[in-house]
Amino acid sequence: MQDSERPPAKRGVVYVAWGRDHVDVARRSAASVKHWNPSLLTAIWCHADDDVSGFDLSFVIPEGLKRPKVNLLGQTPFEETLFLDNDTLVRENLGSLFDLLQRYDMAGAQVALWHRGRHNKPIRNALPDTFPEINTGVLLYRRSQAALDLFDAWALRFAEGRYGIDQPSFREVLWEAEDLAFWVLPPQFNKRVYELSELIWSDQPRARILHLELLRPQKNPVLRWLSNRVR
Repeated sequence: MQDSERPPAKRGVVYVAWGRDHVDVARRSAASVKHWNPSLLTAIWCHADDDVSGFDLSFVIPEGLKRPKVNLLGQTPFEETLFLDNDTLVRENLGSLFDLLQRYDMAGAQVALWHRGRHNKPIRNALPDTFPEINTGVLLYRRSQAALDLFDAWALRFAEGRYGIDQPSFREVLWEAEDLAFWVLPPQFNKRVYELSELIWSDQPRARILHLELLRPQKNPVLRWLSNRVR
């Protein structure tokens, strides 16, 4: 049976990777998912000739997509999906995260540095700063009509923009979504920023999903060494 013919599985994690180096770091992320959550399936969209070992399912990114994840997240093979950017690592069991989907259509964490100018780029509407962007590198959602409608609207709004980044358009369609039940995740489920003091001591909850620039493909050998040792 071809992957595209499989019936939807219950729960899984999806990635979108463009190029061999990004597939490699996505594979590392997927391995961390399996370590803590062996029952979760993993799927990846990538090029046809990429090495997809380490993933349960694979799909080919269609030609001509400017920002593939914007167009592809609604095509998840799972009933309940966690989308992860490739530069992530999972550090805990995620069962309680998926439990949110018994009540909500979608969940994501706010952008940590939401006050920066790059996060205030309106396409159609200027929104209040009390409604900051959601970081689209960690998105939890179920296959509800409201979620699928939001992804369709996101693709259209992104195409209207001129910034090349997807979060301003996601912010606008999320603001406009009347039927979508959305939950804001605690920052520990999308840990983007570490203060030096946190590396010494912190009373904050343990980060459950790391999402760090250091985990991106690194050309510098020192940074690559450090990246491979993040746990």
